[in-house]
Amino acid sequence: MKKTIKTVALVTLITVNGQWPTVSGQEVWNVDQCMSYAVAHNHQVHQKELEVKNNQMDKLSAIGSFMPSVDGGVSARYSFGRGIDPETNVYDNISTFHNNYFIEASMPIFQGGSLVNQVRKAQANLKMGKAALQEAQDNTALDAFQAYIQALYCMGTVRMAKQKLAESDSLLYKARLQEELGMKGMADVAQMEAQQATDAYNYTHQQHLYETAMLTLKQKMNYPMEEALLLDSTLLDSPVMEQANLELIDKEQIVNLALAVNPTLQKSMLNAQAQKMQSKVAWSEVLPSVSLYAGLSTSYYKQLHVSSYPSFRNQFKDNYGSYIGVSLSVPIFNQLKGVSGIRKARNSYRIAQEQYEEQKLELRKLVEQAVMDREGYLKESIQMEKKAASDKLAYQVTKRKYEEGLMTSLDVQNNAATWLESQAGLLQSKLTYYLKCRLVEYYKGTPLIP
Repeated sequence: MKKTIKTVALVTLITVNGQWPTVSGQEVWNVDQCMSYAVAHNHQVHQKELEVKNNQMDKLSAIGSFMPSVDGGVSARYSFGRGIDPETNVYDNISTFHNNYFIEASMPIFQGGSLVNQVRKAQANLKMGKAALQEAQDNTALDAFQAYIQALYCMGTVRMAKQKLAESDSLLYKARLQEELGMKGMADVAQMEAQQATDAYNYTHQQHLYETAMLTLKQKMNYPMEEALLLDSTLLDSPVMEQANLELIDKEQIVNLALAVNPTLQKSMLNAQAQKMQSKVAWSEVLPSVSLYAGLSTSYYKQLHVSSYPSFRNQFKDNYGSYIGVSLSVPIFNQLKGVSGIRKARNSYRIAQEQYEEQKLELRKLVEQAVMDREGYLKESIQMEKKAASDKLAYQVTKRKYEEGLMTSLDVQNNAATWLESQAGLLQSKLTYYLKCRLVEYYKGTPLIP
């Protein structure tokens, strides 16, 4: 047992603040750095960035639909057997060579309003893509933030477990000395040994939880698993009142701010706008379209095995011609595709509106919950800070009386457990309050990452 105590004490000494010893000068990461790293290395964020670029190309393509399109072509054809002689326009059995050249430009004049609405839809999709990108960045940052807070909490519990184990080692050592002097019995020593073993197990368990929390944080950040990640532990030691923001909070004002700037809601609203534009585009299937076109053409013709034809240069010049025209296309029956497309687009627009209204209610709920949690955890932290101080004092008094023989080892264990529980509760409420403060500020429009 003595060898076990020395081993545990050695493990306790080589750890610092619940972490294993590190190379001097290694960077310490705060929560903002972890969130920034997570956003910069998240695969979903990279996908959203590429989708935004595609949306920009879609918008450029929609704008390009207003511009003329120019086509050119060259054709060559050999004809054998019966055909029309272009010189006499009479059918004859001849072998000929035809060579045609043309260039044509066309421009849409009216297409049922689809061109303008396509541009508007592309603009809405581009804004929606940017909102989706911001949403992905914010969600990634929040996931990293929550993982960071959990890792900090586990770091704090490792500290507490280490401190508790050191206290148990000290009390066990004193109990054995007092047993040798006849001041304590074997039962007292046995209870202290059991408590020391329990604390040693709890310390090992808390270290495992801390390592698991760090693994989760690295996964959220896409941080290399084999590299060390040191967290800033300043928040663990800061009093609650230094973090407290006791300003009066108007929930409705925060809700209104969140409704105006929240990227998730903005994405839902822009999706409704895009579906509205799509419903207008669908009308082009049942409306007439008008296009303007113009072109230039020339050709070369020659009967095979006849050498008395004009040269290519002369024919190219003499057969040159130009044309201009307007085309009108009126849909008469398109297998009900136009009517069904209009109704389907209208239903999609209504679905997007319902999703937007649902998202508004969900966001309102999240904001009110965050504000309520912020106030609740602040009150809990203040009360737990007082309770932890009282439990610490009670433990110290009980410990002294035990050393004087006025208390039993069971009393010491109960008071130590109560103090440890108060410390853990204080740490959890304090860190959760900090998280809720940042979340409320985020709903008010403050970026998660400064």
